[in-house]
Amino acid sequence: MGAEVVVEGLTKSFGSQTIWRDVTLTLPPGEVSALLGPSGTGKSVFLKSMIGLLKPERGKCIINGIDIVSCSESQLYEVRKLFGVLFQDGALFGSMNLFDNVAFPLREHTKKSETEIRRNVLEKLEMTGLAGAERKLPGEISGGMRKRAGLARALVLEPEIILVDEPDSGLDPVRTTYISQLFLDVNAQIDATFLIVTHNINLARTVPDNIGMLFRKELVMFGPREVLLTSDEPVVKQFLNGRMDGPIGMSEEKDQATLAAEKAMFEAGHHAGGVEEITGVPKQMQPTPGLPPRAGDKRRTDRVMTMLHQLPPKAQQAIIDSLTDEQRQHYGVRSPAVVAAGRPTPRPRPQQPAGPAGDQPGVQRGQLPADQVARIPENRFSPRPPRGQGGGQ
Repeated sequence: MGAEVVVEGLTKSFGSQTIWRDVTLTLPPGEVSALLGPSGTGKSVFLKSMIGLLKPERGKCIINGIDIVSCSESQLYEVRKLFGVLFQDGALFGSMNLFDNVAFPLREHTKKSETEIRRNVLEKLEMTGLAGAERKLPGEISGGMRKRAGLARALVLEPEIILVDEPDSGLDPVRTTYISQLFLDVNAQIDATFLIVTHNINLARTVPDNIGMLFRKELVMFGPREVLLTSDEPVVKQFLNGRMDGPIGMSEEKDQATLAAEKAMFEAGHHAGGVEEITGVPKQMQPTPGLPPRAGDKRRTDRVMTMLHQLPPKAQQAIIDSLTDEQRQHYGVRSPAVVAAGRPTPRPRPQQPAGPAGDQPGVQRGQLPADQVARIPENRFSPRPPRGQGGGQ
């Protein structure tokens, strides 16, 4: 199972410019999470801070009990071995063929024999759909193949955490979907923790278990995918629909004068962009048939059901609607409707036929006082306070 990443109050600045502040979230082990946000909000900076390439001014980033913000260089070196990173452009060595590119971390950081290295490299190339291409140079293959080669290299050290920076960069929508499928297939096979930074809305809506968003130097929210995808926050709705109408502008944030001018323009009939209003929570992509089910998906469902009563009503409804009949029975959910206290609404009981009193021993008739009516027990999973759910919590 992948490692859990706990981020508490993380703040990063370059000189007097604050990139983001007080970021608090938890990446659940073995689950796939995505981080969204307009360009320039520091998403890639966040990834670099997680692996210690950049040092935040405040806060903690705890992995396997080690805070990488304050740990020693030797501890940081060991923690970095838990990570695999897929960079935007693959970051392959142009003078090396794919085999040597993928083998590079093994030769640098392990004492494996060339026989072991060859077996490991060919296995990862096959896992990423590149079997037979090991002798090709990066300049001889497509952008999608370079992405997959970068992913194969990220996997050779058997990482517990995989960071993915803009996987759709330079790819058409179809290839983006294929590489999204590959992420889920890899997660199903090695159960690693994923964090994907992306602008791609289709990927964000159908791949991750959890979604977060950075805006105005803050973490707007982070939690189960249903929370963000059903959110009424203006910045979230604008971003998901790719429209000009909203608080995001060309320079990240609009001032009041710009907002007022654009509002008048749109009310006068000017098109705000976007193709259609994106609402609701689509089905999540699943591993390719023949692969094992994702262990992280099962853990995620258990975790979300324990916190269900703490989530917004729309998110509750979306989660309940996504459950199979078997899952509803397992979690004690009998109806899609969820009451505010977090308990499923019980089905109405059929009325007993009228008859003479005493003709059915043990059957009470009439109406009991409210304080004597038995309460329906809550589901068997005792709620516990979630860590990292929602920005700033």
